[in-house]
Order: sequence, then structure tokens, then C-alpha cells
Amino acid sequence: MTATGLMSRRELVTPERIRDLFSPRSLAVVGASETSSWAINLQRSVELGGGLARLEYVHPKYPELFGRSTVPSLRDLDEPVDLAFVMVGPARVAQILEDAAAAGVRNAVVLAAGYGEAGEEGRRMQEELLLQAQHLGITVMGPNTIGFINGTLGIAPWAVASHRRPLAGPVSAVFESGSMCRATYEYAQAHAVGISHWVSLGNSAVLNTLDVLEYLIEDESTKAIALFLETVREPERFIPLARRALEADKPIVVYKAGRSEEGMRAAMAHTGAMATNDVVVDRAFRQAGIVRVESLEELVSTVGLFGYSDRRPQGRRMGVVTSSGGGCNVVADLAHVHDLALPAWSEEISGKLSEHLPPFAQTLNPLDTTGFGHARARPRPTKAEDDLMEIAVEDPNIDFMFTMMTPLPPTRPEDPTFIESRMRIIGEMVRASPVPILFSSNTNLDITDYARSLLHDNGVHLMPGVDLAMSSIGYMMDWIDQRERILAREPVPAVDGIAVQGARSGMWDEFEGRLLLERFGVPMAPARLAATADEAVVAAREFDGPVALKVCSRDIPHKSDVGGIALGLSSDDDVRAAFERVVAASSAGVPGADIRGVLVSPMIEPGLELLIGITTDPTFGPVLTVGLGGIWVEVLHDSSLRVLPVAKSEIVEMLDELKGAALLKGVRGTTPVDIDALAEVVLAVARAALALGPALDALEVNPLRITGAGIHGLDVLIATSEAQS
Repeated sequence: MTATGLMSRRELVTPERIRDLFSPRSLAVVGASETSSWAINLQRSVELGGGLARLEYVHPKYPELFGRSTVPSLRDLDEPVDLAFVMVGPARVAQILEDAAAAGVRNAVVLAAGYGEAGEEGRRMQEELLLQAQHLGITVMGPNTIGFINGTLGIAPWAVASHRRPLAGPVSAVFESGSMCRATYEYAQAHAVGISHWVSLGNSAVLNTLDVLEYLIEDESTKAIALFLETVREPERFIPLARRALEADKPIVVYKAGRSEEGMRAAMAHTGAMATNDVVVDRAFRQAGIVRVESLEELVSTVGLFGYSDRRPQGRRMGVVTSSGGGCNVVADLAHVHDLALPAWSEEISGKLSEHLPPFAQTLNPLDTTGFGHARARPRPTKAEDDLMEIAVEDPNIDFMFTMMTPLPPTRPEDPTFIESRMRIIGEMVRASPVPILFSSNTNLDITDYARSLLHDNGVHLMPGVDLAMSSIGYMMDWIDQRERILAREPVPAVDGIAVQGARSGMWDEFEGRLLLERFGVPMAPARLAATADEAVVAAREFDGPVALKVCSRDIPHKSDVGGIALGLSSDDDVRAAFERVVAASSAGVPGADIRGVLVSPMIEPGLELLIGITTDPTFGPVLTVGLGGIWVEVLHDSSLRVLPVAKSEIVEMLDELKGAALLKGVRGTTPVDIDALAEVVLAVARAALALGPALDALEVNPLRITGAGIHGLDVLIATSEAQS
């Protein structure tokens, strides 16, 4: 309880409370009518689910609804129910919740719209709904939700049309859109993707996506989790939960709306949240081991593959056996797109396959069984692709087998002996195979009830069409690689915040920035601050060889734009004249600029240059960007990005991701860069940025030059949003 006597929101949405919400054995529907499509759908869904032990209707006007006697109020129930489904308008919701609390009801689903999505007044009502839930100790799902389905228990307080009893299975999904939740559920059921939980959260006044995610990570019946997100809230909680899901071996697959600028605007309008750069979202998800897909169909196909894969491939080498030459071409093209290898069959396996093929057939991978194979008599009820697949799975060159299954009969034949025997044999092959066998249909067709029973009774999962199958397998392999790296990664030490003398809101001058970076061990090119021409001459004499002068001012971040830089100065007279010239040009270029003087540095020999930048994303906070300098960043947009904090091993990965990474490794006789030392420098820059805490707006070292003499930062730009004290 809080100091005010209210339960905290988090107390209302613990995994234990959510388990109670999603596992009701008794339900009271409040405010329904027999003319309401919502109520009709809810009644039908509950009947189809079949898992409720008790159903009550509550209405002050109607003595009977859907053939059942009603009570006027929740307070009139003989005993409390586990869940109230509230189907009244927003003006009456508060009273219904008061009645629920008085009747001992601890969980409620609120259908009503007109809250946070409906302007300032709606947002005020939603805040009041949260406060009331906290005061009453009721876990509220919604408002503006269509409900949920617990497929494991056959419980479906679900206010949209249902056509069959929910198919139970290993997949759970959480949606921030009711219509997308309904449509995707129908698609999943049509393609034999069975569910543990399917949840529409609506406006999330009390219960939100991360609360349900935390529960699903603990839920024994959930093997894989799908999320439909309009925005990313609470990344400081989301990312650790993603880590827990990795440790629990439960893949999270996400469709995140708002990839385009138009999509971001639509998501913002719907949720009221700030938009974040979609590239940052991509990178943050990959860092956390979250699979991001491109469509709702991919969401279902991919989470279904994860959910039904008791064994996962240990590599990307795919063997393919099909009954179609055209199918071989399609698979080969898609395998290339999704970075899946198609190795040649081993000599031994190739010989065995040839024994079952006509002389004109080629034993390639993908393998076409040819039409000839279908005409041959067999000693058991199988097809050519079944027999050849059973041979090919023994090949040591492959990590998994893929096949497109020929269409299954939509209804039970008069004589089902062949198809039912064949499916039993295929199920036995799957269990006996030394490598996983993955199946898809040829195209994205619905699976009938009979076909579904053939598949599930024999432990076979069929992905919906070859296109979705290949993308889903590609996502799975990416996740397997990411999970291994993430779980093996060294811990990232915390960075303590610091107070920086002289810093203020806005731009820092370069001298201030250098002091910060040097404090964290970033090797900067030597520099002396000179307030006068004579001081500049004295400073220049400290260095052996020509020097450079740069204006030092908080008001002039881009020095070259105003003539604030002079290079290659060899004599005292050159330095003195350059000082006067640089200061004059800077003062003219930015009238009123506060100029502290100039920085005097030795000329650094030419070398490979990098840009290291940290900016602040409105959702994820500090984001590190590393890129090769010059045209690589400006023209080729060659950069790699991570959300901070990062481990050193991640920085090594960033450098390897660059298109110009070969330059770092040494090409055409050039000396390779010490990647370990370079990663240490980048890590030090990142730690300096993190030390600024929430005040950080941007920090950039550009260029970071790599020469035979070492690694040196030549310039730094820092901007903060509040003074450091």
C-alpha cells in the first residue's frame, strides 16, 4: 500500500493477480443486452470456450438475458465471481466498479471506449479509473478492450465474433489494438497456431503490455510470445524483461507499428506517446534479443514456429526435399534472401537419393523428387518426398530439413487409411530425425479442422506458405545467434553521474568537453588553451612541429564554418597572425560570441578516421553511433548503432558491421587497426556520455583519428539540457 492508503498500480498487476484475472471459473457480464453485438459475441465466445463453471448476467432492467435469470447489481450475487465483464458506457463504469468491490470481485474487464483516446476529458477519466482501481483494489483490463482468451482453460471473455472453440497451444499474444488482436487471432486459428493466451489490452489504464509480458514469461503453458506494439513504453523495464525471456528460452516476437513517418504519426495520435526513431527501435530490439517482424502474418508464422519447435536448428545449413521443381526455385531464392545456406548433399547421401530417383533427375539441394517419383509403387503409405526426406535428414552437411507438404484433404476421406497412416509415419520421422524437420504449405491457405487434427495428432506443425516459412526460419536463426551472444556477454558496469565544473545548459566549449573525455580515459590530441596571441605562441613552442589553432567558444560549435581554424603553423609569427585571424573571423561570423581563446594542438599525421556520436532518443535514451569518417558516413551512410549502455564486445560487433570494416582490418598492405584498443576508446566515450545522466543531449568525437602513433580524438562537441552542479 502507498502512503495514501491506495494500492500501487504494480500491486494490482503482479503475475499472481494477472493469473487470477486470466483464469476465472466464474464470470458476471454487467450491462449486456440481447440486441448488442458485443454481448451476443461474448455469449457465443463463452459457450464455445466451454471452460467457465458459472456465468451470471447483471442488469437492473432485464430480468432475463440469453435464457438466464439476471440480478440487478453485482451486490446482489449470492457469492462473488472471479471476473466482471463491464459492458456499460463510460459514465457508469465507476459505479459498477464500486459495486464489484462491495461484492468481493477483484478483477474487471472494461469494454467502454471514450477514455484516453478521446482527448483531454477522456484522459482525465482514464486517470480517475486508475485511481479508483487502486482505491478499490481491483485489477482492471482496459478500457476500450475486446477481452481475452485463455486457450489452455477454454475461457473466452471475448466480445467479438468467434467461430470455433479456441485451439489450445504454446503461443501467447498481447495486443495494443483490439481490431488487430481479433484479426490476428482468427489468422492464427485458421493456420493451426494454438494459443495459451490471446489478450487485447485496450488503453492500459491499469494493466499494460509489460505486466502481461512479465506474467507470460512465468506461465508454463506459454513457449513463445507475440506482441503488437504501437509505442514502446518503459524501456528501462522492457529490456530487462526481454533478458528474462531469453534466460527462460521464450522468444519474444514483435510487430511494432510506426515504421514510416506516417505510421509514427498514426501511432502517436492513437497513444499520445512521443515517437522514437525507427532505426533505434530496430537496434534496441536486436540488442535485447527481440525478433521484429514486418507483417501480422509474419508475427503469427514466426511465433508459431518458435512455439512448436521442440528442437531448434544448430546452424543455417538447410536441406530441402520437395515434389516441385518450381518449388525448389522459390525456396532457393528465398533462402538467399534470409541468409540460409543450401549445401550440396554428401557423397554417401547423394548416392542413396539417386537410388530412388529416375536417371534424368539431379541430386541437388533443393531436391526435386520429380513427377516420376509419384508414380512408383511403395511398400508403405508414403509419398516420394517422404521417403527421400527420411534419407536426406541423415546428411551430416545439414542442420535442419525443410519441405513443402503436399495439400492435406480438407475433410476426412471415405477411406482415410492412406492419409492417416502417412501422417503417422511423418510424425515418426520427425521424432526419429537427427535434425529438426520444418514444414510449410505451398501457399497461405487456411487449415481445415480435419487437416488440423492430422497435423496436431502427429506432432507436425505446418507454417502458412513458403514465403512466410522462409522469413520465419530466418528470424529464428537470427534469434538463436543473438540469444547466444547476449547471454554470453560480459556485464556492463554502471557509470556514476558526475558534476562538471563550468558546464551549463546548451553547448559546451571544446576545452570543457576535452576535460570530460580525458577524465574517462579518452585519448585526445594534446591541446593548450590560449587567451592571447602571446600565450598561443608559448603553447605552440611546447610541440615539435607544425600546430593547429581552433577557436574555443560555447557559441561556435562548428568552427570551420566561420573560419575558426588555422592549420600547419610553423613559426611564432604564423601562430600570432593566425590567432588574430581566427578570433576576428569567429567574432564576425557569430557576433557577440563568448570566445575564451584558441586551442593550440600539434598537427596529427593523416590516418583512418571515425565518428563517434551519442544522441538522446526520446524513448530509449542515449544512443551510440559509430561510423567511418568522410564519405563513409556522409555519402554511404555507413554507421552502426546501439542503445547505451553497451559492453565492449558489442562495440567490437559494431565495428565489424560497418561496410568499410575491411579498412579497419587492413587492406592492400595497410596495417590492421588494433580493434581491442579502438573498442576501449569508444567505450570510454560512451561512459563519459552516460556520466552526464539525463542532462545529456549530444556528445560527439569527430574525428577520432587512428595513426601509427595511436588513437586520438581531434575534436569534441557536447550539449546538455541543464546545468551540472
